[in-house]
Amino acid sequence: MRTDRRGAAWTLLISATLVAGTGSAWSAAEDGDGIETIVVTAQRRAQSIQEVPLSITALGAEEIERAGVAELQDYGVRIPNLVFSAASSSSTDGAMSIAIRGVFGLNTTGFYIDDSPLLGALNPRVIDLERIEVLRGPQGTLYGARSMGGTVRLITTQPDLQKVSARAHALGSSTTDGEFNYLIDGALNMPVVPGVFGLRAVVYHSYDDGFIDRAPRSDAPVSFPVRHDINSEKVSGAQLAALWSAMDGRLTITPRVMYERVKRDGRTQADFSADNRVNLREFDIPEPSESKWWLTTLTASYDAGFGSFLAASSWFKRDYSDTEDFSEWTTAVLQFQGASVTYSTTDQSIFSQELRFVSSWDAPVDLTAGLFYQRSKSTWKFPYTRIDGFSDDAFNLDNPTTVKEQAAFAEATWHVMPDLRLILGGRAFENKVDFHLRQGGDFIGPDQVFDGKQEESGFTPRLGVQYDLGRDAMVYATMSEGFRIGGVNFYADSLCAAEIRALGFGDVSTYKSDSLRNYELGLKSQWLDRRLTVNAAAFQIDWEDLQQRQGLACGFTLNVNAGKARLRGTELEIHFRAGERGHVTAGAGYVDSKITDNGGLGTVTEGQRVQNVPKLTWNVAYEQGFRLFERPSFLRFDYGYTGSSLSGNNSPTNLLRRPAFGITNLRIGTELSLGELSLFAKNLFDEAANFGDIPPLGVQTPGRPRIVVNQPRTIGLEWRRRF
Repeated sequence: MRTDRRGAAWTLLISATLVAGTGSAWSAAEDGDGIETIVVTAQRRAQSIQEVPLSITALGAEEIERAGVAELQDYGVRIPNLVFSAASSSSTDGAMSIAIRGVFGLNTTGFYIDDSPLLGALNPRVIDLERIEVLRGPQGTLYGARSMGGTVRLITTQPDLQKVSARAHALGSSTTDGEFNYLIDGALNMPVVPGVFGLRAVVYHSYDDGFIDRAPRSDAPVSFPVRHDINSEKVSGAQLAALWSAMDGRLTITPRVMYERVKRDGRTQADFSADNRVNLREFDIPEPSESKWWLTTLTASYDAGFGSFLAASSWFKRDYSDTEDFSEWTTAVLQFQGASVTYSTTDQSIFSQELRFVSSWDAPVDLTAGLFYQRSKSTWKFPYTRIDGFSDDAFNLDNPTTVKEQAAFAEATWHVMPDLRLILGGRAFENKVDFHLRQGGDFIGPDQVFDGKQEESGFTPRLGVQYDLGRDAMVYATMSEGFRIGGVNFYADSLCAAEIRALGFGDVSTYKSDSLRNYELGLKSQWLDRRLTVNAAAFQIDWEDLQQRQGLACGFTLNVNAGKARLRGTELEIHFRAGERGHVTAGAGYVDSKITDNGGLGTVTEGQRVQNVPKLTWNVAYEQGFRLFERPSFLRFDYGYTGSSLSGNNSPTNLLRRPAFGITNLRIGTELSLGELSLFAKNLFDEAANFGDIPPLGVQTPGRPRIVVNQPRTIGLEWRRRF
């Protein structure tokens, strides 16, 4: 029956594709000899990526489409020294913690949509983007807190005021151990008043059938039928942007609204090993989740001739709910077999405002300066935790937290000589954290209340020098700093106090900020009449007061400051244009991470690697344009490798090895009268990647890690058309 449903869906997709109208979705680049250079705004001004004195990777819109990028898991493996892990989040919403250059942990990577700083673990769908920028190294001056290891920026496509245009996109696919998946999305651009006012609208909807099954354990009190594909998900979203241009284009105002909703029937998690796609459970308990978020932005820019003034405001809201079965824990720890369910909700809101000036005057000094304010509120609740036959409410929690950040920043580049530039920047900041926590229930006894405040201020500098070796090469050296805000821990004294004392943690009610300093040398160059690009960087990062997440046998997890670490590494990226229609890209990153001071914690060993940080990442892609029956066509192959790392979530005193994994993708496409049609295979060799032993929503079952995994081999057909 499952095979019949899959075949019917494929027939429907192919039929719909073949009746589409005429048009062209892609045209192979057949002229010009050099590599097209991407323009980025990493330093808050438009520059060629080869002119930016930073280690940066940018993926343009065409490459995003051609590589089939849909989310972080797709583009993350294409970025040297960028890795991601589920190890810092207990939710099932696909959240991933990004680590750049070995700086691992929650809130160590800045994440932006346009000029809006958002949650690093948001992982929105990659729809209608102009480009993706990944800035490696701390970006504390221009991007502030959290950009310790670097910053990821998703740059959306802006409305076009000159012409009406539209695009449509659909795909259908089949996943090993699953059934039929599909995605449809489209965009419409409308210049309502040509040259003055325009609108751009985007809609999308996708369904992934899932591939994890739930089956009864041998000791299940009551047997139940196998539930197939319990981790299916639906994603729907929409975006609407407007652009108003006045004063001959000197003044522009751009409001934008984005919305996304994700509904999951269960967790994309495997027990014990990543290739185990059957969850054996005592009870037939669903674990659904739902996430909804809205982002409203308003950006105004005025060109004063000597420079531009920008005001960027954004309001973000997210509602999330999650359910978890922890029956195995009650059986193993309480010696009581009863259906156990915990349920949580999270409400988050972020208001951000940035005022910025970027000079364009004819002077030897370029200046970027601004003011920043952000207010974040998050309320995390466990309304109840039920264990049938034992307690109607074993645990409940209410945890509202407010964080206020304000900063002033400036960065100047002095053109000492035509070939020599000096860079000086800094950011003065002040942060305040107000938290309240109340927890209760039968496990806790009388309600426990935690109240506290954390305030800090400081300054993060940046110093740099940049020297042009010629028209197509430059070297740079930089020193930069970054930090992230501290916070508060919560746990049950009655369950965890003795264990915490035995581990020698001391006072863990709060944890403080950690900070790092980065020293970097880099080269950016083009050769062979710009047919070959070679960029490289080497760095050392000194990291103090590391915030390390530690699991406890009592079921809770803690953030603790675990001394110091040293990170040393390199990055290399190569892009070669082979002939008129061939492209080879390759990248590699290496990080040697080491704990140099354990801060007196017994669970961290000096000389130990930083958790969830592999030594080696590398990627390669080859794309060849050709003509198939006189029609422009292409073939693309890409491979991304992530080395092995260590994780201690499920066993704090015995780090477990996360095996290395490599993901291979293959795609072939051709331009027909109906648009571009592509056949693709994602994860061609069905690699089972371990994305991390995720902390539990409720309590950790001793000895049974739940590992977040990737999608198995998926083969599909994709169609694109532009109007």
